[in-house]
Amino acid sequence: MWAMTKRNLKLYFSNKASVFFSLLGALIAFILYVIFLQKNMQDSFAGTPNLEELLDNWVLGGTLAVTSITTTWTGVTRLVQDKVSHKLEDFLLTDISRLKLYLGYLISSSVIGFIMQLIMLAIMKLYFYWQDDVNFDLDYLPQILLVMLLSSIMGSGIALFVLQFIKTLSTSEALATIVGTVSGFLVGVYMPIGALPDFAQKVVKLTPAAYVSAAYRQLLIGKDAVNADAKEFLGIGLKLKRLTTLNQEMLLVSLVICGVIVLLALSLYAKRLSFTKKK
Repeated sequence: MWAMTKRNLKLYFSNKASVFFSLLGALIAFILYVIFLQKNMQDSFAGTPNLEELLDNWVLGGTLAVTSITTTWTGVTRLVQDKVSHKLEDFLLTDISRLKLYLGYLISSSVIGFIMQLIMLAIMKLYFYWQDDVNFDLDYLPQILLVMLLSSIMGSGIALFVLQFIKTLSTSEALATIVGTVSGFLVGVYMPIGALPDFAQKVVKLTPAAYVSAAYRQLLIGKDAVNADAKEFLGIGLKLKRLTTLNQEMLLVSLVICGVIVLLALSLYAKRLSFTKKK
């Protein structure tokens, strides 16, 4: 399992193009904000105290959530590549079980997601410090790191559950394109959640990654920075019966992780039964 983890990490980081394209969705969100969204949103919220800091941290929370989706997805596509090249079959001929193989993919892609989120955090914080003189509050760093860890595990688990059924590289590449494009809307980073149509807002609230971005924003943006209506519009908490809290968002992400792990275990058990019957 650990050998598989190290192998997958080495293959991912040795492919510079793969690393870049896995970050492309997050980089696009960041660039769109800097070029187009920042000025428009500053005009919309004119008069708000510490406006630049508020909006910079708002886009940072969404971009980190996008990073947790796209980079973990790219990490798990190694499974599809191994299927196509028949390396997965070779691995299964050894003493290692399918469970340990899948854990190798899960752990490696989670590590990838965590590292790439750290890189995006550093890049964006340095830019905002240089451009807008926005400092980073280190008091919340441990909680931010925890969100990074949970979001990476969740993104990896969901990607692994989906991609285990994919058998061709063309399909996985098409899905990667869709995921990279849609993720920015689902976490409310291309535009605020409150600016979306009602139906789209309901879809967003069914997306686990939206709660990741909300959790980041709760940590990065001061509790009293804006009023409840502005928080709902910006996705600093999601409006169910009332705005979700940080603890609720963390709990929901944890429950999704547990659910995905159960589904993965059931799918592996079903594959094992199918393989036994064929014998």
